[in-house]
Amino acid sequence: MKKYLIICLVLCTTSLLAQRDWSGPKGNEPLPEKLQNVRRAIDVINFPKENDPIKIGDRYYWKHLTSILCKESPVEIIDYGAYLFYDGTWNLRKSYPLKELDKTFGSKKQQLLQGTPYSWTDNQRIGKNLYGGWALWYFIGITEDGETICGYDTINTTTHLLNN
Repeated sequence: MKKYLIICLVLCTTSLLAQRDWSGPKGNEPLPEKLQNVRRAIDVINFPKENDPIKIGDRYYWKHLTSILCKESPVEIIDYGAYLFYDGTWNLRKSYPLKELDKTFGSKKQQLLQGTPYSWTDNQRIGKNLYGGWALWYFIGITEDGETICGYDTINTTTHLLNN
């Protein structure tokens, strides 16, 4: 019996120590390394900013729109994806294949024309578990002059189910 109690205690302690801190960013956290020291010149907007889920069948859907725009010049996107915020820092969730940019945002050959907005209207997070969290969508591109620029925006996904 003593052996089982020790095993149970070890498992409970390990479980408590292994849990992630999913609290949101406070605003003073450093950007992910790939965005540091890169000029922010691509506008990125996630709508809605606070994203509530709906339930369809046995899954939850956080549906939103992500738009990008470069006002100052044409730009070729060379990297894009999303980070999740947990344990007090931004952690890479996924870098998307560049060929998906054209399909999801409607660009051609990863080129953004100056002053032209591009939107992914069917962007959504899907999951079997209802949990909230923070994401940061990022885009890195190269201008015609060869300068590397970036853009990013956060989105807060909630647990406030819209269709109870």
